[in-house]
Amino acid sequence: MAFLLVSAYLLLTHARGAPVENGALLETLKSQVGLFSNKSEHYSAQVRPPGTSRQIPQTIIIGVRKGGTRALLEMLDIHPNIVVAATEVHFFDWDENYVKGIDWYRNLMPFSYGNQITIEKTPGYFTSPQAPGRIHDMNSSIKLPVGLQSVCRCY
Repeated sequence: MAFLLVSAYLLLTHARGAPVENGALLETLKSQVGLFSNKSEHYSAQVRPPGTSRQIPQTIIIGVRKGGTRALLEMLDIHPNIVVAATEVHFFDWDENYVKGIDWYRNLMPFSYGNQITIEKTPGYFTSPQAPGRIHDMNSSIKLPVGLQSVCRCY
């Protein structure tokens, strides 16, 4: 993520000398990198950095709303070996997303290097009766950190 932001910054500062008609440069960046967007659906438009791939999360943060899960995610995202999904995906708790399959879910994740941990956060998994079983079926050894102020009974 930091690589993309630095690349976008360099591109913008380099292009300042040339006139940009109707924000064409900004629109190009938005469509190619997904920059300035906080919607996970925009990951599909990102340019794939060499040596990266989209991984199913190795860690999923669950918890209750207003329980500190966003703060936890943002603190973890500072670490260079961690990449995070841009938004709450609601894959395991919403049937309409779950039926789209694991490949759909993987395509919502950011590109990551082999040494990076991919993390997704959806507090809705905490209150969903089917989410724990679905997560376990996907990966029985997945880490499920609980939000800062919540308690969860996990596998």
